[in-house]
Amino acid sequence: MRYLGEKCPLCGVEFTEDDDIVVCPDCGTPHHRECYMSENRCANEELHAEGWKWERKIRKHGFRTCQKCHFPNKYTDTVCSRCGAELSDISVDDNGVASGVSENGQQGRDSFSVPDAEELLNPIKFLGLDPDEDMGGATMKEISDFVGTSAIYYIPKFKQMKDGGAKPTFNLFSLVFPSLFFANRKMWGWAVVAAILSILFNLPENLLLCIESLPEDIANFLSSNKPVIENVSNILIIADMAVRAVFCFFANWFYFRFSLNSLKKFKKMRMGSEDIKAAGGVKPFNMVLIMLIKYGIGVAAVAVLYMGFEMITTVQDFSTLCLH
Repeated sequence: MRYLGEKCPLCGVEFTEDDDIVVCPDCGTPHHRECYMSENRCANEELHAEGWKWERKIRKHGFRTCQKCHFPNKYTDTVCSRCGAELSDISVDDNGVASGVSENGQQGRDSFSVPDAEELLNPIKFLGLDPDEDMGGATMKEISDFVGTSAIYYIPKFKQMKDGGAKPTFNLFSLVFPSLFFANRKMWGWAVVAAILSILFNLPENLLLCIESLPEDIANFLSSNKPVIENVSNILIIADMAVRAVFCFFANWFYFRFSLNSLKKFKKMRMGSEDIKAAGGVKPFNMVLIMLIKYGIGVAAVAVLYMGFEMITTVQDFSTLCLH
């Protein structure tokens, strides 16, 4: 409805969708039909001689933007449909354009204007959160830019952590593929740690599975000590599950701290927002790199094990020879 939210100049009551409205043919002023018929004249009749034309005081198809969470509500709403905050008071400037007044009394941007592209695309401004809130050395907006992909998932969790500390949150990806998760998020320190622990915890089991392809000396040693190695393998598998549980419940906390520390460093380097966005986010190719790194670490671990076994065997043979 064109006049929804406007007021009848005769009775001062706001028009609704059910009202019967008539428009002055001279100036275009809308009235309730009943009001117009009772007065039998336009409320602005004295201005007709000047050629005055009625203009909307509320923009057509505008939005009433919440001063707290920046959600674009309908211009007829009195409270924000996202966060429940009372919408700002309305004043009208000399051009007849309605604008919002913030809670501290300062004139803000046009509260009935169409939100800009960033507000429509940036999920932070639709979660009831303040983009300018300090999260511990970086604003919510800066962290959102750094996180990039899945910011709508991480930002509420980061907000809870900032307010309540390192609270456990579930992260399925870091439970199943911890090294891949950290590498994809460019957290190389944690990615390498997760890769090394995974290799060490699963090494005994993998050796037993590949026993036929190992050198004869090592294969014989593993076969003769299989019960002991199986017990060690079971203990390490339990340890692996425990470490995965830690990654599962605290990976988001690690990522929160990583984001803050990275942003502090970038801000000292005076990096721009576009550079910060490029430095953050995800990089799927890193998951390929960490897989290659894990393979290299695995080969190195087997090589060290073989060299150690050969060294022990040599020492034992030398000791036996000396005794004879």
